[in-house]
Amino acid sequence: MKSYIRTLRSKRAATSALAMIVISVGAIELLSVLLAGSSAFSAPQSAVESREVRAPSGAGGGSAAISAAERSLGAGSGPAAGAPMSCQGTGSSGGAVRCGAPAPGSPSIFNSGVAPTWRQVVNPAPSPRYGAYMVYDAKDSYVLLFGGVVSGVVVHDTWTFAAGRWTQLHPATSPSARYLGAVAYDAADKYVVLFGGRTGAGPALAETWTFVGGTWTKLTPTKNPGSLWFGAATYDAKDGYVLYFGGETSNFVVHNATWKFSAGQWTNITPAKSMPGRSSFVLSYDAKDGYAVAFGGFNGSMIFGDTWTFVGGKWTHFTPAGSPSARYEAALAYSAKDGKLMLFGGAFGTYLSDTWTFTGGVWTKIGTAGHPSSRIYAMAADGTSTTNVVLFGGYSPTVGYEGDTWTFHGLVWSHVIPPQPVDRYDTMMTYDEADGYVLLFGGLSVNTANHLGDTWTFQSGVWTNRHTLTSPLPRDGGAMAYDAADGYVVLFGGYSSVAGYFADTWTYSAGVWSQIPGVTGPYARVFAGVAYDWADGYVLMFGGYNGTAGYFNDTWAFSGGTWSVPTGSYVGAPSPRVAGEMTYDSEDGYVLLFSGQQPSGALYPDTWTYLAGTWTNLTPSLSSYPTGLAYAGMVDDTYDGYVLLYGGIDSSSVVHAATFSFVGGAWTLLTPAFFPGDDFSQGMAFDPVTDQVVMESGAYLTGTWVY
Repeated sequence: MKSYIRTLRSKRAATSALAMIVISVGAIELLSVLLAGSSAFSAPQSAVESREVRAPSGAGGGSAAISAAERSLGAGSGPAAGAPMSCQGTGSSGGAVRCGAPAPGSPSIFNSGVAPTWRQVVNPAPSPRYGAYMVYDAKDSYVLLFGGVVSGVVVHDTWTFAAGRWTQLHPATSPSARYLGAVAYDAADKYVVLFGGRTGAGPALAETWTFVGGTWTKLTPTKNPGSLWFGAATYDAKDGYVLYFGGETSNFVVHNATWKFSAGQWTNITPAKSMPGRSSFVLSYDAKDGYAVAFGGFNGSMIFGDTWTFVGGKWTHFTPAGSPSARYEAALAYSAKDGKLMLFGGAFGTYLSDTWTFTGGVWTKIGTAGHPSSRIYAMAADGTSTTNVVLFGGYSPTVGYEGDTWTFHGLVWSHVIPPQPVDRYDTMMTYDEADGYVLLFGGLSVNTANHLGDTWTFQSGVWTNRHTLTSPLPRDGGAMAYDAADGYVVLFGGYSSVAGYFADTWTYSAGVWSQIPGVTGPYARVFAGVAYDWADGYVLMFGGYNGTAGYFNDTWAFSGGTWSVPTGSYVGAPSPRVAGEMTYDSEDGYVLLFSGQQPSGALYPDTWTYLAGTWTNLTPSLSSYPTGLAYAGMVDDTYDGYVLLYGGIDSSSVVHAATFSFVGGAWTLLTPAFFPGDDFSQGMAFDPVTDQVVMESGAYLTGTWVY
């Protein structure tokens, strides 16, 4: 009995990973893949400031070099940047590494003028850092973050955080790079106020800036607290102004003056009885109890553990029982949802990770199951009636510069991880031209081996989970392409362990999946080749596999909601196959089909074109081409001017990481400066908005990559 069997074991084993995919007809096995290895990364750090517990200091490291040559494909076409050449031999992964001279008269590539490379897309977020300015901007309804220290470099980037996402702003004007200054939201004047800080080795600053509506503005008040850093500010709602206290000069002279900022001007309001001068302390407003609260800090010789309140122009020393231990550079913010101040971390002799709340003049230690790691210089922003306290970054003894985001509410910490598709392979992916984003559907989970039925879009570097009311059943290996003539995405077939092989046809447009009822056409199948044929004006599908019918070599066209067989498409068509690669070649004006698995289990090393109902075998006319591959990613890279092919599995069951281009009838093995690594069954689409190829995970790779 003909059967289709696949199993996958997680590649996240401690030292090695085993993935096996088997497509069998009788006792024929298609592929068995073994991969072992791991990689590590650590970034060099540098010191900027130190206390009794050293602030960020050197933690050296580096990244392992990866050899592109060892990832070349078997006995196929080979590299050399920009020209075809023949390669053969065996590398550590079984790929070809010995290449001959470039073929004469080869077509030019890199139409963009710059040799492209691969890079991994990380969810947009500020780089790991400490000592940044962070506050809730009530006027603009987001958390604002500016500057700080990133890997020993003082920066001046501006970010916002709202609804679980970070967004980088690019204002025309902004403060220069700085860190460890004071920031507060001025509720009376409805803007963020930034003061002081330091540029690194330079002197402390005495500048005052405001931020509102995405715009930074430098003010020139007649007076200011002076050139200071390590001070703190908060909005004193009871008294109606921004309150600033303490800090120190770049020569480490500690100040004890109290200032208010209102209507663009600074005024010294230091009372006769004041909190002792200090720096590196925390200050925030307790809205429930109606006063500002200061805790801890450093004065050059001692670290404090005292609590002070400020209201009506007066400082009052509190002596609550069970207060936090003495510390400096903790994080403090007010949770409006909880009606309490939240204090986290800091240091005194060691880095701390304890959480405390303060309300009604009482400190309470909170035991949380999960919380940020021990750290100093973390940034915290108040939570509102609808948003939680946000904590970002800092410096820890184990990680160094931190880049994680946490929220606090209900006495519970939550680690904020931007939404993204779970690792998967055999996914369906294409660019949705009408809606302006890359569309991803389904696939097979790497971690659970379950079939998936979720819909995601990728736009401007951000993944969004589209919770559609209806959608195709979970599956993998379906055929999906954008139908430019009809203005929607088309999905056909696929496979799931529950429902078997699918023969249904779906369309996707403006966030809605719709099944085309009663449509007749191709037999149910998985891993057919599919592409939109721009020259002929329809979606083209070829081949695939069905556990009952076996391997197909039929050609189908989809147009106007109907499947049909193009006239003459059976004459001279490619042999039956599954998991070949197919895309439209816009440079050459035809659909391109490469390789795939034969019924015998071997892989075809052939290249075909399709135009106006006619299949043409180009293989005999080529002097070099990649060895046979199945489950590779292939897409039309219209920006760089060629068809791009990546990864796949060869006839020896070796997984590859080679990047090939095809243009003008010639394959070229490219040598990008960086490449993701061995992979197969990844999703791939070209995004014309960003002029990049987008590749999403696979059986081995994780995350999102662009080229």
